[in-house]
Amino acid sequence: MTILHVRRTAVAAVLTAVLGLLGAPAATADVAPFPTLALPFKAGQQVYSAGIHSDDGGTGVKNAIDFSPADRTVRAALAGTVHLQHCAGGDWVTIDHAGGWRTGYYHLEGIDVTDGEHVEAGAVLGSTGNALPCGGSSTGAHVHFTLWTGSGAAEPVDGKTIGGWHFTAGTEQYTGTATHLADNAVTQLPGHFRAKL
Repeated sequence: MTILHVRRTAVAAVLTAVLGLLGAPAATADVAPFPTLALPFKAGQQVYSAGIHSDDGGTGVKNAIDFSPADRTVRAALAGTVHLQHCAGGDWVTIDHAGGWRTGYYHLEGIDVTDGEHVEAGAVLGSTGNALPCGGSSTGAHVHFTLWTGSGAAEPVDGKTIGGWHFTAGTEQYTGTATHLADNAVTQLPGHFRAKL
């Protein structure tokens, strides 16, 4: 797999789009404990991650992580209801999940879901890409995967387990580690790893 480098510049327009989510109604009044999420792609393949960062890549809660799976297919991390976020440059995908949680999928190309559609975990959402519907920058096809509560509050990736991997944010933007819980294998981010179960 070709090493993909994700430009480490701020994605201020994505932050603007995310702030638009703050006005969206909460999925539920209370937020349940963090759900059991899958990685936003099929396990068993080589993946590059540019690391953990905030939505704008410079300030704020580090609620995002970039992934570039070898098959370029982005999947729902958990069952829920799709919402297409509309911007001048097109659409991007968020999913509201039970318990007051929301995941986001930015830079997708070939979006394969519709607004209001219910999807199961693992459903195909589209392909990794460099789409910038709300602006920003991107080099190297990837998905900017984000965590929020249903009220739009950014939820840190740090300390979360997703798809059998425990993620720890680094002190700098676009850094951190991914630890595979089954064998304690640690991958420094940015870096490549095989997304085993």
